[in-house]
Amino acid sequence: MRRGFKGVCAAEGVKNDDLLFLWDSLSTIVKNCTTNLERAIDEPGDLFVKTPNGRPFARVRIQKKHVGIYLLPMYYHPEVLPLNLSKKKSGKSTLKFKDQDEDVDADLTCLIENCLAFVGHY
Repeated sequence: MRRGFKGVCAAEGVKNDDLLFLWDSLSTIVKNCTTNLERAIDEPGDLFVKTPNGRPFARVRIQKKHVGIYLLPMYYHPEVLPLNLSKKKSGKSTLKFKDQDEDVDADLTCLIENCLAFVGHY
């Protein structure tokens, strides 16, 4: 476990190596959209991005059967979710991806950009 990140644990090994390709694709989208935010963790299987004031923004993490994207702004502002991604929603701020779906790239980019508009407002 990595120390120094309050409330955040680093990945202690990847839970499912078969999902690394999917994690890489999804985390690349998140990284490209959040270039102005701090990457607190950026390891294979686990990406954690936080806002300038230290609040969590996004996390992309490999779980046993899926890759999860956790977006805190979506918890407070559910209206940011594009309709095409609603089938991937698994909680108030969680999206689950089980396989590579080329159709979600543009929608995921749109979602992250929508969430960026709420930085400082949650």
